[in-house]
Amino acid sequence: MPSVAPRADLSIRTPRAEARRLQVLEVAGQCFAKDGFAKTRIEDVAAVAGVSRALVYNYFGSKQTLAREVQSHMLEEWTAAVDEAIDEAHGCLDALAAWLRVSLSDSKRRPLLAAVLAEDATRVLVGWDDAARQAMSEWRTKLVALIEWGIASGEIRPDIDPERTVDVLRAMQIGMMQHLLTATPYVDVSDERHLRAATALLVGGLRAPGPH
Repeated sequence: MPSVAPRADLSIRTPRAEARRLQVLEVAGQCFAKDGFAKTRIEDVAAVAGVSRALVYNYFGSKQTLAREVQSHMLEEWTAAVDEAIDEAHGCLDALAAWLRVSLSDSKRRPLLAAVLAEDATRVLVGWDDAARQAMSEWRTKLVALIEWGIASGEIRPDIDPERTVDVLRAMQIGMMQHLLTATPYVDVSDERHLRAATALLVGGLRAPGPH
């Protein structure tokens, strides 16, 4: 194996170096999404990013580490996008609809998620299940808080069980995402109208009776 430069000291990383590192992560995600983990080489990522192969190794050390950091970056970006949509929502039900809408309509990350879940990647990304479970646990806490807020404000029906309801909502979200990631799903729910129907069911089923 050819020698490579040692990885950079993260404690002294400059803003310019951090921006370059994020650029490499973005490009690597695009390459993994397009060609899969096994076929993507460090050389390919470096060429598309317009940097040297040595620089990629300097930041990440190996393709496996690069892939794991791409995975973490994807989860962080996804969470930030959903958080932003919720923050901009008007009321609890609108926030819940935003959570489902952004989670399911984020077509930018869907090819990368499919690549991460592919067999050749899962053999290497051994921490994916733990990272996904951690993210799901954090979202469960956030969603339960949203439901409880909606009940307290009178926006959501008072007979709703927040924790059981959130478990059902997450199961629905995961099920729809699995269909979206399948090349030949039994039921195609990828159309924008399906997404609108899903959010309408969510809001309609939780809404308390009376004007709001």
